[in-house]
Amino acid sequence: MANRDQVNERYYGQINSEESHEATRNRIHWICRHVQGRTVLDVGCSQGITSILLAREGFEVTAIDLEEDSISYAKKELRHESAPVRKRVHFQLQDISLFERPPGGFDTIILGEILEHFAHPDTLLAHAYRLLNKKGTLVLSVPYGYHPFHDHKRTYYAGSLSRVLYPYFTEQALEVQHKYLCFAGRKKPKELREAKPGAEHLNKWMQLDEEQFQQVEQQHVRKMNQRKAALDKAVQRIRHMEQQLLPLERYARVEQIDKTQAERRDAYTDGKSTGTTTEESANRRG
Repeated sequence: MANRDQVNERYYGQINSEESHEATRNRIHWICRHVQGRTVLDVGCSQGITSILLAREGFEVTAIDLEEDSISYAKKELRHESAPVRKRVHFQLQDISLFERPPGGFDTIILGEILEHFAHPDTLLAHAYRLLNKKGTLVLSVPYGYHPFHDHKRTYYAGSLSRVLYPYFTEQALEVQHKYLCFAGRKKPKELREAKPGAEHLNKWMQLDEEQFQQVEQQHVRKMNQRKAALDKAVQRIRHMEQQLLPLERYARVEQIDKTQAERRDAYTDGKSTGTTTEESANRRG
């Protein structure tokens, strides 16, 4: 099943909510700000918005994806750009595992919402490490916490993501952007890849996660309070309606009593005019 990522439409505000537009733009702009050097490999480029934005700023971008529809869409988008931008972007239907390292490697590799699709993230990270130059930069983003999607095989928090990346890259930036965890780091020398994260790193990751959990808790409390307030208003409206209906119900009961009494009076009057009371008529019939 294709993922059908519609990142370009969200970026330009053509689909979904304003919140979604803002989140998409912030995340893409964060990625662009952390790109280093001149040559870029955009892995899982989707509809190509990040690659095109970078090409507008003079970067040489190779963009690959496994979905043919996404590459076709990206190429159509590129046709609307100026000639210099078109020359700087190369969209390819390609698998990173089969991608050959260019001479000198890439200055930056982008993994935008890709890592969570891998049950074995080291497979992807090893290829990114292979394709970067000695001082290359990795920039990536993943959903922060649980995001229900059929092809998401792993859930990432600050600690779990950083532990996966630590053997390959030296962390330079780690932030949460609208429910997405964004990372930028430099390629580690091979001799440092066996090192383990120290207490400083662990504390930093724990603090970031704790701050995010507190925000989630606060949002949950706000939603619960909003629901309680809405329920209280509904109860008040029902009670107000009941109070308005009570006089009507009393009036209806009084009216029914009056009607019954009037019917009895009429029956009694009819009986007297014929010389018999209602009781006598009943006895005779008996």
